[in-house]
Amino acid sequence: MEGTFWPYVAGIGVWSGLTHLILLLLLVFRKDGETPNKLARIYLGVSLAWIAAVAFSDLEAIFLPVVTDTAERFLPPLVASLMLLETLLACSFLEAAALPAIAAAGGTWCAILVGAAAYLAVRPTPDVPLLEAAVGGWGVLGLVQIGLAIRGLARSRLALHRNRALYWLLTAVPLTGGQALSLLPIGVWRGAGPLLHLLGAVALFRGVLSLWLPNVVALLRSLLRFLFLAAVTAAMLIGIVLGAEALKDLVPPIFPPTVLLVLLAGAGAMVYLPLYRVLTRLADRLLEGMGFDPALALQEYSQTIGGILSLEQLAAVAVGTVAEVLGVQRGALLVATETERGGLLLQPVPGQGDVPEEPIELEPISPILVRVRDEDRPLFQYEVEHHPILRDAPAREREWLRNLEMEVYLPIRSQEGLVGLLALGAQRGGEPYSPREIQFLSTLAHQTAVALQNARLVEGLQDLNRRITQLHENLRAAYERLARLDKAKTDFLAIASHELRTPLAQVRGYVDVLADLAESGVLTQEQIRRIAENISRPTRRLENIINAMMDATQIDTEGLALHFAPTTIALIIRLAAEPWHGALKERNLTLTTEGLEDIPPIHADMERLTQAFSNLISNAIKFTPDGGRITIAARPLDEEHFEVTVSDTGIGISKADQELIFEKFYRVGSASLHSSGEFKFKGGGPGLGLPIARGVIEGHGGCIWVESEGYDEERCPGSTFHVVLPYKAHRGPCRWKRPTETEPIGDAL
Repeated sequence: MEGTFWPYVAGIGVWSGLTHLILLLLLVFRKDGETPNKLARIYLGVSLAWIAAVAFSDLEAIFLPVVTDTAERFLPPLVASLMLLETLLACSFLEAAALPAIAAAGGTWCAILVGAAAYLAVRPTPDVPLLEAAVGGWGVLGLVQIGLAIRGLARSRLALHRNRALYWLLTAVPLTGGQALSLLPIGVWRGAGPLLHLLGAVALFRGVLSLWLPNVVALLRSLLRFLFLAAVTAAMLIGIVLGAEALKDLVPPIFPPTVLLVLLAGAGAMVYLPLYRVLTRLADRLLEGMGFDPALALQEYSQTIGGILSLEQLAAVAVGTVAEVLGVQRGALLVATETERGGLLLQPVPGQGDVPEEPIELEPISPILVRVRDEDRPLFQYEVEHHPILRDAPAREREWLRNLEMEVYLPIRSQEGLVGLLALGAQRGGEPYSPREIQFLSTLAHQTAVALQNARLVEGLQDLNRRITQLHENLRAAYERLARLDKAKTDFLAIASHELRTPLAQVRGYVDVLADLAESGVLTQEQIRRIAENISRPTRRLENIINAMMDATQIDTEGLALHFAPTTIALIIRLAAEPWHGALKERNLTLTTEGLEDIPPIHADMERLTQAFSNLISNAIKFTPDGGRITIAARPLDEEHFEVTVSDTGIGISKADQELIFEKFYRVGSASLHSSGEFKFKGGGPGLGLPIARGVIEGHGGCIWVESEGYDEERCPGSTFHVVLPYKAHRGPCRWKRPTETEPIGDAL
């Protein structure tokens, strides 16, 4: 480069350097700790060194060849460092996860280049491809940056995210272009590099400093519109000039050229003004579409929602109106309800698209809640993900909003405050909402408030009516249950009096016989023994009944005494079945066991569990016809629980009785079928066996339920009692959860 160009290059360098310095100082004084801001400060600082290197590398023709050589050697590493920082800025700006890896690899590469440049400055060595190495890495990082931008455009769900990626592309073009020009041989183009780079630095400063970025597509559209109209205007002006030249030789000389030019200009103006309006409308239609009339759309919407009393219909109409006007393909109403603790419950009502309907409660101190409740302006999903205050909201709230896949949330307010949000997805073209469109949507949301309140009132009344109906059903069911339990208690009094009177009558009868024999003096030892045995049997029966009543009372008061100790389920079942061998033989019933030995030793109250399973076996005997089968099976469930089932081929139980069989005193069937026999078919008892069994099992931290197809004396569907117990018994509720809830059914004792 000839020396005469250096002052201009130096002037460009000084001017662009001062501007870079001002931008750097503004970022430093801002004291923003965000990663993009930090990287931008470093980038502008390195840019100052790069601009100085560009300027000093052109001094050779003037003076100081040493300074020129040093600047020339450090220029490639500085360009490489700028490209690395630019790529890191792209990662941070576009929220790419590759930032640490690129920083590590690129930082190592730049350090090697700087070290090599420093070495060559001290010991110049020919044929070292420093420039080639810098350009190669610079190109690779440039491709990485392009890939990041394309990925951001392709994967962005939100229009403002795509706009952010487009903005970065426009910023990167002058930044990268300025760097590329500085790698050219010494000349005018190299000197222009810092000037081009300055445009990108200003755009970078704007992007880092503000959350809201210009609408890139709208800017490009406005530029195309301007160029189109400017071209038409220029063509008309050229036509006027050329027309004046052509007419100058055709008109009589009495018309001076100036007059002719004025006449042509006036005619052109008369044609141009209406033509300009037509061309403006044509450009707007070609570049922006048909457009819409907000006043007409709002008027039609207001008339449509006047009679809507359903939240679902209101959501469909509101989102449908926006879809018709702006091409939105996804939207919902978020109905807001204040909670008792000061939070806000948001319930989505889908209007269009596959919108999740799961509600969420915003925390009282949530920044998102404060934002939508206290500020009457739209909330953008872009803000939720990028605003430093809203990013501090609970993760579950931000994730919930992200899953809705909406672009903007417009408050719906009444005199009482916030009643909902109109949530809308991106427009069909994927472009951000313009201020005019946001104003239209805000007005539409405000008009929705009255209809939303009316729909909520109607839905509240409908819900209240449903609750009253359900309450009536519950009361009716409770009344029927109480009536059946009251009947059960009445039956119990009759049964208990019979159960108690029968053994007492037997005892009294034998006592009278004993007294008569003693009075007559003919009493023998054999007679005494036989009478004592006859008295002992009803006495034991009486004792069993009283013990059962006492156990039932203890279960009610949670005072059932349990003593846990090592034992086995096989031993417990054997002891429980032993008293019933005679009954099984007399009724020709078959009792089999399966898997008992596979259950490891347990920690439980052996006596009480024996009592519980004895009651279950007794229940199976009473409700299984002669010749039937009873099966007791055991199997492990998990590391802490096992299951024992008691199945029979009996008559089963109806659905109506399935929840009552474990209630005290409840019996299936009529009290007239009561029998004092312990194993008579359908004989029934006092109604305490199953309640005691449940109390004992639940006292071990277990659970019991029963399954049956129903009551049928001819088909005999049978019943299966399921007992789940922990290997190590404990007080408290059962910790095992049934995979599928089945209705508890069973036979009554």
